[in-house]
Amino acid sequence: MTRTPLDRLRDRMLDAPDAVDENHLPPRFKEARSLLVEAITNMESAGIPNDAIVTVMLAEMLPRMVHQNGPAWAAAMLAKLAHNIGAGASPSGAVQ
Repeated sequence: MTRTPLDRLRDRMLDAPDAVDENHLPPRFKEARSLLVEAITNMESAGIPNDAIVTVMLAEMLPRMVHQNGPAWAAAMLAKLAHNIGAGASPSGAVQ
């Protein structure tokens, strides 16, 4: 089965933190990431559609982003992500 471009992008984004300096990651990052990837895999196996998975992840992620760093930071981070995606950049920021 051929993976969609969105699936391939998600895979690259989930793989990207492996190259990040461990000193810049929050405590227990690898454990949290592993649990999230497992949860996504379980949802996919249960037949939950990708749009439902994305919506749930955003609904859970956005309030945490705002609480952790404030609304201005969350908005700026989302704007940066939107710009990079629109420009064809990889998660590391390099334009493809």
